[in-house]
Parts: sequence; C-alpha cells; structure tokens
Amino acid sequence: MSVKETPSAVEVVDSKKLEQTQAKTLHDALKGALGVNVFNDFQGRSNVSIRGSESRHVLIMVDGKRLGGELSYNSANAWDVDRIRMEDVEKVEIIRGPAGALYGSDAMGGVINVITKTPDKTIATVNYEYDWYENGKGAGYKGNLYLQGSENHYSYKINAGLNKNRPYEVSEGNDANFHGKEQPLSLNVGYTFDNGNKLSADFSRLKEETRKDSKSVTNTSVIMGMMGTIPQVITEYGAIINNNKRTDYALTYSGNDDKHDWMLRAYKSVYDKDYTSYTDTYKKLFMRGQWIDQKHEDPEVKHDTVKRTLSVIEGKDTINLGDKNRLTAGFEYRQDKSEGTRLKKKSTSLPGAGNNVHDAYDEATINYLAAYVQDEFRPNEKWLVIPSVRYDHSDKFGSEVTGRLGTTYNAADDVRIKAVVGQGYRTPTVNEMYHYWEMYNGRYMPMAPSQVMYYGQFFEGNPDLKPEKSLSYELAIEKDWGDKTTVHLGAYRNEVKDLINSYWTGRTTNSTTHPGLVGPDHIMTYKNVPEATLQGVELYGSHRLGKDIYLNAGYTFLDAKDKTAGTRLTDRAKHQVTLGVSYQPENIYAWDLSFDLVSNIDYYFNNAEKGSMGHSVYETKDFTIANIMASRHLNKDTKIYLGIDNISNHQNFGAYSDGNLGRMYRVGMEYKF
Repeated sequence: MSVKETPSAVEVVDSKKLEQTQAKTLHDALKGALGVNVFNDFQGRSNVSIRGSESRHVLIMVDGKRLGGELSYNSANAWDVDRIRMEDVEKVEIIRGPAGALYGSDAMGGVINVITKTPDKTIATVNYEYDWYENGKGAGYKGNLYLQGSENHYSYKINAGLNKNRPYEVSEGNDANFHGKEQPLSLNVGYTFDNGNKLSADFSRLKEETRKDSKSVTNTSVIMGMMGTIPQVITEYGAIINNNKRTDYALTYSGNDDKHDWMLRAYKSVYDKDYTSYTDTYKKLFMRGQWIDQKHEDPEVKHDTVKRTLSVIEGKDTINLGDKNRLTAGFEYRQDKSEGTRLKKKSTSLPGAGNNVHDAYDEATINYLAAYVQDEFRPNEKWLVIPSVRYDHSDKFGSEVTGRLGTTYNAADDVRIKAVVGQGYRTPTVNEMYHYWEMYNGRYMPMAPSQVMYYGQFFEGNPDLKPEKSLSYELAIEKDWGDKTTVHLGAYRNEVKDLINSYWTGRTTNSTTHPGLVGPDHIMTYKNVPEATLQGVELYGSHRLGKDIYLNAGYTFLDAKDKTAGTRLTDRAKHQVTLGVSYQPENIYAWDLSFDLVSNIDYYFNNAEKGSMGHSVYETKDFTIANIMASRHLNKDTKIYLGIDNISNHQNFGAYSDGNLGRMYRVGMEYKF
C-alpha cells in the first residue's frame, strides 16, 4: 500500500533518490532519513538508530531475508550498514517503531528492508567513484559492474564490485578506520512458468580483507644498579587484521492471481570471521650517550575465528477475501548456529593442559518457529484497520505472542489520522549468553617512579538472560495541500523492559581463574535493565516548488532515558533537524542537484578524550552534517557526478565518537549500455 495509506510511520528511499544522491551503500541511503541516526564508533562500525533505539534493535533485511553477521553485542548488524551496496537496489523501506508482530525478534526499534531490482529488460551499468578527505588522508575508490537481462521465460542479474579504503591516520602509525579491500558479488537467475509462477535462485558472496594499525610511545626511566636512573623509551606497534566472508544462498518459488499472492522460500546465510590482533613491543635505553635496543620479546598475538549460520524456511500467502478484507498469513522456521573461539558455555572445559583462555572454542544453536497473521480490514471508505499477531517459539526461551493494531482514518479527502499500538521483543543472542573473550587486554605500563595498571575487559556471557520486550504507542495527523504539499505531525512512546546491557561485575581476572592473560581484566557480563523509555515528537513535510524543485524538512524531539538509573541514553540527539532540496530538470544534459542536511542538537555522548575505561565523562554537543551532489549526462549513456560529504568539515573520531573524519570529496562516472 502507499505511504499515505499505511498507519505505520514509513519512509521510502526510492531509486530516483538513490541515483540522485549517488548512494553507494546503505549508510549513504539513510542520510537525511527522518528519525534515523547513523553514527560510527571507534572501530568504524556504522551503528544505526531509529527513534533512539540501539543498532541491535533495528532489523536489517535484503528482500525480506535476514543476514548472518557479527555475534558481538555492541556491533550486531552495524557493519552491514556499510556492506550492503545500492547498485542493485530499487528502494529502501524504513519502518519506524516496533514491528515484532510481523517480523519477530530484533524488530524492536524498527525495520530497514532493502528491495533489490527485478530484471525486466536487458541493461548493463559500470560505475567508478574516487573519494578523498580534505586533508588528503584516507578515503579510496569504489568500482562496480551491474548486468541484468530478461528474455522469454528467463531472467538474470549479476552485480560485482571492488572497493578499497585507504587508512586515515589521526597520528603517526594510528589509524581511525579499518582499511583494505572489499569484494561483493551477487547472482540471480529466474524462470517464469506459463501459469505466471516464478522460480528464482540467488547467490551472493562478500569478502573483506581489512586491517587497522596503532602505535604508542612511552617515555619513562628505569634504575640500572650503579648507573642509577636512566631514560627508557617503549614503543608498541599494534594491528588488528579483520578478514570476513559472508555467503548467501536462496531459492524462492512464488505466484499470484486475483485471489492469492504467495511465496515459499529457503535460504542460508553463512558468515565467517577471521580476526587477529598483535602487539609488538620495542624498548630502548639511553646508556653512555647513545640509545641501545633491549632484548626484543616475541609479539603478543591473539587469533579468533567465528562462524555464524542462519538457515531459514518460510512461506506466506496474501488472500483477497473481498473488497473489505485482505488477509496475510505466514510461517517461519529459523536456525541460528554459532561457533568459534569467542564462545564457551559454563559446562565446557578449556582444551589443553594449560587451560589457556585464548584456546576457548564452543558452539551453540537456537531454533525458532513462528506463525503470523494480519488482516487489512476496511469497514468503510474512511477507515483502514490492520490487526496483526505473531506466535514465536524458541527452544531456549519458550513461547512469545506479540500483537499490533494500526488504523488510518480519512477525516477528509486531504486529512488523515493514524494510530498504532504495537509490541516488540528480542531474544538474547548466542554471544550474550555464552560470550568468552578478552576485548581489551590489561597490562602494567611503566610510569615513573612506578608501574601503573591499565585494566582490560574480559567478557563472559549470561545464560540466564531474559528476552527484551517493548510496548509502543503512536498517534499522528497528516494534511495535504493539493498534490504538492504534505505535512505530518506525530507523537510516539516506546517502553522497553528487560533491556540487555553490559556491565562490570566488580571482579577481575587472575592467573588461576583465567590463565593465559597478560594482565588483570575487569570481568564484564550482561544483565537485564528493568526499564527504558524512548518517546518523542515528529514533524515533517514535503513540498514541490515548481515542476523541477522538491523540498522536504523535518524535526524530531527525542527523550531517551534509562528509567531505572534516571539517566539519558548516549549517542542520541534530543533535537534533530533535517532538510533536503533537490533540483531535477527534465533536460538530462542540465545539472541535477541535491542537498541534504542533518543537524543534531543536544547530542549526548561519552567523551573518551576526557574519560578513561573506568571513568566515563558524558557531555552534550551540537553538530551539523550536510552533503551536496551534482550530476549530469555527457551523452544519453554516460553520466558524471561531483559531490561533497560533510561540507562543514565536522570531525570527531576515536572511542565512542560519531565517527566523522571530516570533509570528503566524491568524483565518479556511470556508463550504461
């Protein structure tokens, strides 16, 4: 149904918008989306928040399929915001607010569904983009080839890319980002039978070979017997090598007629992670007027592997029961299996005689079974009522029923009132239950006149966690002025219970309980926080100025609090203003322009520059990110484009940052044949 019809708060980024802004990743596509905040942390992960939700509470899908990805509690689906490419995408649908009644676990904050293109003609596209930052550091290039064809009963499409990111050095030897190669590849083959039913097979693979380097220099002194105190320099070189591969397979059989629109599908998503970190330490002493190298110890190396496999069988059917009822019913079986060196159940022993914690290896599986039903009921021309309910069963967490009721009332031809009451929930992940991994290592650092202990963090899972649950309310009114202007005003409240959060247990590791660690770590785990509340107001509108100029603007107020502690939730702005202007001339040889702006006011964050691992400093700030893009055709098949991201050159990188590295310039071309 159309965005105006649906009771839900929905935004669609269509192919025209994607092409005009030259969006290359899902991150690009979400720029300027109302109530959506995309921020990067110190590892470069593009965490996405909808209406103040955490990234792990946003369900990201491609053509309705889940993606196998990171196990980590705090990254969840964050890496995928940059991994999902837009060359094969028709549109991106964003649902703001819980949608558990249709989508099940993980859709507590909202849903982002990436809809790929359907081959209906033969065409090929090649594009190449080169990027660089204001100061000449970092950025890289993106290249892509897209082919599609359709003839008689057959269709196909192929999408292949090669991307390379360069390191952005914030100081000598210290990178702000993971850099290296990324190679996405996807294939689709379809066959349409004489009766209109379609069988399609999909295969995709993503390979990443990335790394991030660091360097630290410590000036100290040591006592050398009769020589007394002499200067010492300790230089540590570190690196994280992060290589990942995801392989997806899907087989879909679908059909539709006047009564039914149905689909059966089986798919698998396999994610392999190979993660190595090492620290190499060099020491020098100043003796007899010269610097002398001390004995060099072997580097400290940690190697981790993770494999996650999602296996899904699902089906659904939408049935037209008449002019007033349209019923959708479906089922889903999903198996989520994980294994690797970052997992260990309490009942599993460490291998080897030394019981080294870095040798941990375990596996765990969660099986899900679900059924859902939704009715689109129209009692009269003014009313649309959509009730939905879903039953989920898990072999680890038992059964859960979530419901949702949405309605749209056409008070007049140009006025609509919308209301939604809905539930959401999220089951704990394998990682949260069985995590067993040293995220940061503790170590003694020489600081004159003594050594200072810097504690690391060792995460252990909690198998007794309960599922997170939410209950949300929305009320909105929309008004049209002809076919050129629409304004939406809405309020929402989302009450979250049993929110899963990480915390320090108050205990530290030692050589007896955790053999193999360099120094003592704070033992971290997860617990359920009784309640958090996210509520706010949304005001946005769109206006067509003349035949070629389009305007849209929005304002959101967000109040996001941990009700138990009475504190604000971090990495969220209390006020957010969005503005978009686009000029779309009919003449393709004229310049096509787009401008978008997002202002974050009273943005609450953890200032890592003023704090430390054991002492956090929270502050607020205001910042604006604006982007501009211009494109035009050189001929009917060739287009060039020039753009600037982050025009204001806002910079903020490091731990707990919003991840902006500064002003970036984009130059690219596209050729169709």
